[in-house]
Amino acid sequence: MTMSNTVIREAGIVAVCACLQYGCNDIGSGFVHIQDTGVASGWTVLSAGTANLNAVSGVSDSAVWMVGDRGTILKWNGVTLVAEVSGTSQNLRGVCALDPVVAFAVGDGGLILQRSASGWQPVARGVTRQVLTGVWADAQRVVAVGSSGTVVFGTGGSYAAIPSGYAENLLSVSGTAGGNMAIVGALGLVLAFDGANFSRMVTLPSAKLLAGVAADDQGVYMVGQEGIFYSWDGTNLGTVSGCPLAPLRAVATSGASVWAVGWDGTVCVSSGATVTSYPYSDARWFNGVYAATPASLWVVGASGTVLHGFPLLPDGGGLGEP
Repeated sequence: MTMSNTVIREAGIVAVCACLQYGCNDIGSGFVHIQDTGVASGWTVLSAGTANLNAVSGVSDSAVWMVGDRGTILKWNGVTLVAEVSGTSQNLRGVCALDPVVAFAVGDGGLILQRSASGWQPVARGVTRQVLTGVWADAQRVVAVGSSGTVVFGTGGSYAAIPSGYAENLLSVSGTAGGNMAIVGALGLVLAFDGANFSRMVTLPSAKLLAGVAADDQGVYMVGQEGIFYSWDGTNLGTVSGCPLAPLRAVATSGASVWAVGWDGTVCVSSGATVTSYPYSDARWFNGVYAATPASLWVVGASGTVLHGFPLLPDGGGLGEP
């Protein structure tokens, strides 16, 4: 099996074709709003075709990007879901929104796309051919990670591959503006990256695959196989218990809430000492989560799944007002 196929298997992605055109609205594109009346009350379900969606990022409820297989890029502009031209048929696996206009997306074959007011354009051509699975950016830096320990670092419009010193597949990266970045991957690898040097941030008690990471001013949060959910405050490693044991694929923070999503319809949140699980009404595979506010979530997954809102428990209960 090639390394590319290994990453695809680890990320749990099933290739499905989709053809989307820039500027289509939710009627013309076949995107429909559905109010879920089943167990997962509280969600608005946006049906976005059939292409698997692999990641989501935003800066507000008026600027949210989703990326997926076959070059799929969607944007929620606060009113409707529209498709944007990516210029590629490569699978896109990671996205990071920097502001209401600028965003970055990464995918197969070392592809890095940057969005501006004129649309999406490739950058960092020829820097790597490895599969890129995660991307994070602030106003000065862009970091993409991928298979075989690949790290691509960009600043001032210039990109270079930075040897990480590790051969494990890297799946996700996050950071804080001007601060160090956290990178996670296979075999429980957690790296700190300052733009030039790598170090082991923390050694986890489990060597299982880590698929998602989110960093904020309070710490770093990591999720992965068999419901693994860790927090790291720079000194202490915490284990978040109470989420289902299904594979967790992505994590996002908003205020004191830390949300994790994964396979089998898994949606759970850690808020202080409380962990609450909001199982979805069917066994959908969720691959990405963005928390615009503590009460406004975006979740994407297999077969074009897009959820927006705030989930309620089967009895109608929830966390209450944020």
